[in-house]
Amino acid sequence: MSTTTDPNTTFAERDFIDLAAAIDQVPAPQRELFLTKLVILLAAGAPAGALAQRIERARRHLPA
Repeated sequence: MSTTTDPNTTFAERDFIDLAAAIDQVPAPQRELFLTKLVILLAAGAPAGALAQRIERARRHLPA
């Protein structure tokens, strides 16, 4: 399974597996910090405006 996140990139099933494994390896009290740092690193390489669009997309996918 591949999920298109924008026209120029694909998030492959292997990426989901790698991310889940990395999260599992981080102690529970540090997971929020780990994910925050990961987002910052990923955002640093994104085109201008991409982060704002992805923040809104993530908000829409949160449970009510």
